[in-house]
Amino acid sequence: MRSFAPFRHKFLRSTSLLAAVAGLGLSSCATFTNNSAAATVNGNDISRDKLESFIDEFATNQQLPLADGVVQADDARNLLAGIIKAGVYADFLADYGKPLTKTQRDAIRTEIGEEQIGALSSELQSLVIDLNAATKAITELDAPSDAAIEKMYNENPSLTGAMCASHIVVKKKATAQKMLSMLSKGAKFADLAKRYSTEPAAKTSGGALQGQSEDGKSGPCMSILEYQQNFDPAFTRGALAARAGVPYGPVQSSFGWHVILLAPWDDVKDAALDLVKTEPGPNLATGWLANADITVDPAYGRWDSATGTIVAN
Repeated sequence: MRSFAPFRHKFLRSTSLLAAVAGLGLSSCATFTNNSAAATVNGNDISRDKLESFIDEFATNQQLPLADGVVQADDARNLLAGIIKAGVYADFLADYGKPLTKTQRDAIRTEIGEEQIGALSSELQSLVIDLNAATKAITELDAPSDAAIEKMYNENPSLTGAMCASHIVVKKKATAQKMLSMLSKGAKFADLAKRYSTEPAAKTSGGALQGQSEDGKSGPCMSILEYQQNFDPAFTRGALAARAGVPYGPVQSSFGWHVILLAPWDDVKDAALDLVKTEPGPNLATGWLANADITVDPAYGRWDSATGTIVAN
């Protein structure tokens, strides 16, 4: 029997919720900080008992080979991440005014096939269907108004799923702090990047990071997904925390110490609107996920907004 798998749209590249898993491959010395919650998402708990029952059920129905009687911890983390995303995406659709409908769920049930999910419990069937239905519904969303996108960007650029960043990278934290001080006194970001940044391209780009559109043209904005795929996670975390027009840092990555600046709306509005509208649902949902309040019991790992996954501690 083939494993269940969610739709593989780009914005869900790291979701492998329904790669079936069995039993927690966690260390026997792992300490749970909460006896009942495997994770908390925007104030709502995901029961550890529920997670473990899902894992056991996948093992029973999928008949996966186990290592020493348990699956690796990465598989448990993948399943928990999928449960988290199912809830976050359902909340996103409801907030967007497009909550999942019975018709959408029924269509996904038909597409997956009863022979694939009929043996699962009703609760696990709902999880499988809801994640797939939410993923498909998100890809079909129309873009909000330009004014709505502008409001989100000014509140927090990452809410739009698009970030338009420049950076200065230097070898020492003290130098990055010096850059912040100089910027607060009126220095121009591009001038400092050209003079101090260790990134070779900064000499001409002024530290501006350029994204590639589908037609091959470069622009000042990139989707959060591009950051997740191509940048050091520590840098991405810093970019997610930054606000438009306000230098942010110092942020340490494997390349050094960064000062990050997200461009003000008026400087990049055309590029930002074009990017968001290219795939409005996936971009906005990725931004929603990146800003969700998610905590994971340390026994499973920790939630990383920079990658949209649970990573080992």
